[in-house]
Amino acid sequence: MTLNTKLGIGAALIGAFALGVSVIAFSSAKEEPTQSKAPSRISTSFSDLQEDEIRELVRDYLMTNPEIIIEAVNEYSARQRRQSAALAKEGAAANLSALLDPAHGFTAGKNPKKATVAVIELYDYHCTFCKRAAPLIKEITADDAAVKVVFRELPILREESNYAAEISLAARDQNKFLPLHFAMMEAKGVLTKERIHSIAKKQGIDVNKLKISRTKAEVSDAIVETHRIAADMGVDGTPAFIVAALDGSYVEVVTGFRPEELIEKIEAAKQAAKK
Repeated sequence: MTLNTKLGIGAALIGAFALGVSVIAFSSAKEEPTQSKAPSRISTSFSDLQEDEIRELVRDYLMTNPEIIIEAVNEYSARQRRQSAALAKEGAAANLSALLDPAHGFTAGKNPKKATVAVIELYDYHCTFCKRAAPLIKEITADDAAVKVVFRELPILREESNYAAEISLAARDQNKFLPLHFAMMEAKGVLTKERIHSIAKKQGIDVNKLKISRTKAEVSDAIVETHRIAADMGVDGTPAFIVAALDGSYVEVVTGFRPEELIEKIEAAKQAAKK
């Protein structure tokens, strides 16, 4: 059982308990004879007997209508998803210029200077779904002149992820970001330092220079900035895609790898940019 499910069940039980409280409180208020025309106040304090009655009422109701728990959990989950989506969209819109900052990532595309739409990806090199998304992202960078892709490192899954992110950004100095990025996305298993260096060598990268570039402040600053933006968006998983028309007319967020939804939002952003 997930934490969200437990919270949903808890919310349902609290709601049922509140229902019982309301019923008994209202009943108690009706039973009390009024001594004057002054408005009566419903007591919210209960005796042990009344609390037992409430518990029994709630128990009987839930035993008779167990489906109410599932309905409450589903509604709670849907509400949480809506709230998370709204927070992510709001955070992305507020941080759009920062997300597009080339100093904190890498921008690629068929014709980035003339692109009208940006797809900003937040990813981790140990993320299975990021790896599954990589072929589609690679295709977009090569084929769609209207779209540019902004790569943002969000290492969150393993200790090794941070080193992979730093090395990836360091490869910019040798104009090897994309080859190294996609090579690491294709690699299976844990990306240790030794494996990363081996992959880099296969891409024609000078590893000694790479290690020096990794220590530059702009590398660590880029990762810190992406973590800050992710926190603003309420994003704590990868991948996350921000799809935006560069004129600011459209901003949406796709969390996880849902290719059909991602493509749909890219097309919507293109249409918004034309208006």
